[in-house]
Amino acid sequence: MTVERLPDLPTPRGSHRTIIAGNEIVLLGGQTDGFKPLGTAEYYSGGAWHTIPMLYAHINGFTTPLPDGRILLGGGSEADFGIGQSWGAEIYDPVSHCFSPVGIMSVKRAMPSALCLLDGRVVIAGNWRAEDSYETWTAEAGFVPGEALSPGWAEPYILPASEDDIIVFGPWNPRGDDTGCLVDHLGGSSEQVPMFEDYAVCANYDTFPEDMQIADYTYLIPAQNRSTDEQVVVKVASGKFSILEMEASLAGKGPEGGPVTWSLLQVDRPSRIAWVQGLDSAKGCLCLARIAYDATFDGGRASVSYYYADIPGGSPSACARLMSGGRFILAGGRGWKEGTFPVLVDNFKAYSSAYILHTELPSRSGMPLWAILAIILGLTCIALIVVLRSRRTGKTDASAEEGRLTRNLMEEMSALIEEKELYRRKNLRITDVASELATNKTYVSVLLNNMSGESFTSMITRYRVQYAQKLLREHPDMILDEVAEESGFSSRTTFFRNFKALTGMTPQEWKKM
Repeated sequence: MTVERLPDLPTPRGSHRTIIAGNEIVLLGGQTDGFKPLGTAEYYSGGAWHTIPMLYAHINGFTTPLPDGRILLGGGSEADFGIGQSWGAEIYDPVSHCFSPVGIMSVKRAMPSALCLLDGRVVIAGNWRAEDSYETWTAEAGFVPGEALSPGWAEPYILPASEDDIIVFGPWNPRGDDTGCLVDHLGGSSEQVPMFEDYAVCANYDTFPEDMQIADYTYLIPAQNRSTDEQVVVKVASGKFSILEMEASLAGKGPEGGPVTWSLLQVDRPSRIAWVQGLDSAKGCLCLARIAYDATFDGGRASVSYYYADIPGGSPSACARLMSGGRFILAGGRGWKEGTFPVLVDNFKAYSSAYILHTELPSRSGMPLWAILAIILGLTCIALIVVLRSRRTGKTDASAEEGRLTRNLMEEMSALIEEKELYRRKNLRITDVASELATNKTYVSVLLNNMSGESFTSMITRYRVQYAQKLLREHPDMILDEVAEESGFSSRTTFFRNFKALTGMTPQEWKKM
């Protein structure tokens, strides 16, 4: 694994939330040196970090992406040292880089979690050193209180088990005690899961439910054997718990023999890969386990391979957020106490370093050189023909030929985009298409506006929505998040927004029809 250094953060921060919003890396809230709250956020753009003020500090608060691309944040510790609870909530808009208030929660909370449902409702549960209950939020109704949870949870997993059932579970209750085998069904009953007698799930730090989803109502979560310290992956399918069949358990030792604590899991659904992040507590080496789980759908076992990175100055305790192309962003983080297993964090030390971790070698993409040269040669010949004909037949014929060539280039561009499915590239730019056609982006833009009356962005969005409709028809069991990924949308929220804008229906409504 190669390590790329980014500029340092303006302020050291830990216990923050790292997200990818609007194709930008964003760090939200957290704490700085001395265990003091930070009421700011940072986003990375143009090779630099930019600081923006937040309305509230959310040390150990919840964060969840909304269907429209914005981010809802709420709760967290009220004072220095992680003391108390708070009930302020706000929304971050990645387009304007601004925060706006959305009222207060029905319960003051620290260490809560949240789940955004497909209809836009957000379910919130969890607390620390206080009574726990669940509540829901919508833009129309605000925060609506739900039933009390006894004994309650701290930073729980909140997962949909079916269309009308949501489960809540985790390793701790609000007092930090082991929750044993208990699983809550919101608005319903509780149950005991026998598997949890032997295995305890890892704490739910810095991950969203969609990070862990591999299929409809199916999720992967790291866990540890209570008596042997064996570290495994738990599969939660429609509310039923089992151990994911793997060729071997997660490695207990790092590259130099130190014990490894595995804690954070993120899924790359298009590649059918789950990544589990760990830390070698003896050497400070960051570890990533790459789990290819596709075979488990057919009764096989998942294969596991490992990647390691020695971070200069030591690895911070922070989430390395998964990006496209097998890359991770590791920015900021808390200190940790050397030699502890599981790792114990140092809340009084925060890092300002930032890195991109590359698990794959850079790949060359685009049209082969011979094809580009062929296009250039062809266009040159066409241009010469136009010049020669214009000299013989005058300006009228030249204009007609120019119009024909323009139409031909438009057809060539459409064929190129369709045949190579360029629209499935998440970060496709007009310059990419211009390069494929051996021309410049200004000409492509003018060509589009004159010939079709639409912009490059609207054309690519149209192709993506049409491809998504094709997937929904041919693969009705495919989860919507995976449809969004395969169609080239940068996020679930962008997919939902554009799909409804072009079809007048949500993907679920269109799928039912």
